[in-house]
Amino acid sequence: MKTLRKVTIKPVCVEFIPDKKDMVQDEIYISAEYKTAVHLCLCGCGNLSVTPFMDDTDWRVMLRQSNGRDAGGLSIIPSILNTNCPNRYHYIITDNVANVV
Repeated sequence: MKTLRKVTIKPVCVEFIPDKKDMVQDEIYISAEYKTAVHLCLCGCGNLSVTPFMDDTDWRVMLRQSNGRDAGGLSIIPSILNTNCPNRYHYIITDNVANVV
């Protein structure tokens, strides 16, 4: 697949997912306790993208720890297709970069 654009995202570890009105574009909120990652769609439409990473789903969330020099990186596999988005945005997140395909 050809990358159409790249979006730098910021992982934010939280206990509880914030209300949609309190979310910031291009931030992904990760709750390890509730095994869910949620973010506003990367196209800017304002719709939510919810990625459960429980044992019975295909998604895996990997967050590389910071070592002082490195801010760490978030990767989610496989790709995310946001069906709540009118544009049906599809992207792969690797090391804090979403490659929109």
